[in-house]
Formats: sequence, structure tokens, C-alpha cells
Amino acid sequence: MLKSIQDSAFMRFFTPSYKKTIDAHLLSDDTTSRLIADTERFLSKLVDKADGRNQKRNLRRKQKEWTIKLRIQYKFIKLQIIDSKYSSSPVHKRITITCHRKYIKAENGVAAVKEAKIHFLKDGRSHVRSLRDSPKFRGVFYQLFRLDQAYVHGGKQVKSSLELLSNQEKQLSASYTDDIRLLVEEGKRYVETVKQFSIDALIENRLIRIIQHTQKLQEDFHFLDFEQRHTVRRMLREDIPKLLNMFLSLSLKHQLEQKENVFVSLSKMELTLITYTQYLEEVRLEHMNHLIRLQSKRYGNPTD
Repeated sequence: MLKSIQDSAFMRFFTPSYKKTIDAHLLSDDTTSRLIADTERFLSKLVDKADGRNQKRNLRRKQKEWTIKLRIQYKFIKLQIIDSKYSSSPVHKRITITCHRKYIKAENGVAAVKEAKIHFLKDGRSHVRSLRDSPKFRGVFYQLFRLDQAYVHGGKQVKSSLELLSNQEKQLSASYTDDIRLLVEEGKRYVETVKQFSIDALIENRLIRIIQHTQKLQEDFHFLDFEQRHTVRRMLREDIPKLLNMFLSLSLKHQLEQKENVFVSLSKMELTLITYTQYLEEVRLEHMNHLIRLQSKRYGNPTD
């Protein structure tokens, strides 16, 4: 894994600026987060309303701080997101994502991405970066892939697409980010996708609890040791997606046979996270006692 990260950093050094993935912190402000969430909702609603008729559409959603434009053609789907002059985002941007229709060109079982760029102003200069591998936009890509299929098969059939779920698994496993917050966001998105398969309530609840426990670790994640941090990242990046994807690919008969084993496996993951949470509480308590002892030595007894 370390070698893969080093190779990735080496390639990034020689990659043209417009092909480099935009730095996550440039998309981390509240306004941009709301813009991305609004885009996902907009696309998701279109998926739900799709009746399977493959027709051309030009759609627009205008808010005070941004405008979303969507163009659906027989050969491609083009999404544009533009900050307005009223945007409170510190980085004003123009985003363009173009996907081939799946029946024209596909990659990993979903529509191939033709273009995914973000133009933005920073320090008085214009910059261009890529969004293809940006964790922040994985939800947008996912909804675009769903929309592509919905305009051929209808929204209801797309909800249970294993190809889309498999694509998310590949994106997670290929993600080398060490930022636990980004991994948690990707994990939450993956769980939301899994919930569309109408899985057993106990399994769904266990997945939700795992995400909740992981969120509790975010603030003091650096206090965990290397092995503990690696375990949490691997759980979100590989173990959960592989387990659930394999489970959902089984026939209903075999799913019923394996349901208890999946539940037990997820329960063990949850117990591991609970153990880490307890460990962090002990670390915080130790730090607190250290501070009390330090302050006591510095200031002594006020009555002296």
C-alpha cells in the first residue's frame, strides 16, 4: 500500500495541472458542501421520476448562490455547476462533468466519464483541476451513473443495480486518502446505497451503527496507534464493501443462509470500534490528569 501511495505521489508530480485532482480542502467549506449535497438531491429526484424513456432533456436548478445545469443527450450527459456572484464560498468555481451514455461507452460496468473539470479562482489566478478522483464528488458521479440507467430502464429498476454498487466498492478500494473524515463520508454514501437493496433491518442497523461509531473516532483519530488507524481505514475502504457486495450478489436463498454470518461479522467490526472509542476515552482522561498535575505544580496552593 505504501508503494502505491509513493507511486501515486510520483505520478502526480509529473501530471499536468488540469489532470491533477483538486485538493480536498478547496472543497471543504460549508457553501461548497451544500452545493454538492443539493446537486446529489437534484439528480436523485430525477432518477426517481424517470420512466425509462430515453429522451433529450435540458434542465436547470437555480439557487441564490449557484446554478445547476443538466443536459441529457443520446450520446452523453453533461452537468454544469456554476457559483453565482452571491456565493459565500471562498473559492468561486465552475464545474463541468460529462459522461458518455453507458450504451455508447462504459467503464467498470457504468457510464465512462469523458470530462470532469473544475475551474476556479485562487490568489487572483485562474486554475483548472480534475474531479475524476475527488472523494467529495463521488456521490455526484454515482447519481449521474444512476440517471444514465434510469433514462433507459426507469428509476425503480436502477435502485437495485449491483453494477453501481460494485463501482462504489472499486472507488473506495482505490482511495488512498488518509483523511478519516473523507473516508467516513464515503462510507456513509456507500451505506445509503446499500439501503436501497431492502436488506435485512438488523444488517442495515448494524451498518448505520458502525458509521456512527466511526464518526465518534474522528476528532481524536490521531491518538489511535498505527495498527488501529489502519484497521478503521481498511474497514471502511475494503472490508465492509467487499462483504456487502458479495452478500448482495448471492441468490435470495443463499442470502438467507448467510444473513446471520454477515450480521456476526459486522457486529465484530462494531465491537472493535467500541473498543477503540473506550481506548480514546482513557487517553483523554490520562491527558486530563496530566494537565491537572501540571497546573498544580505551576501554580501550587493559592493559599500559600
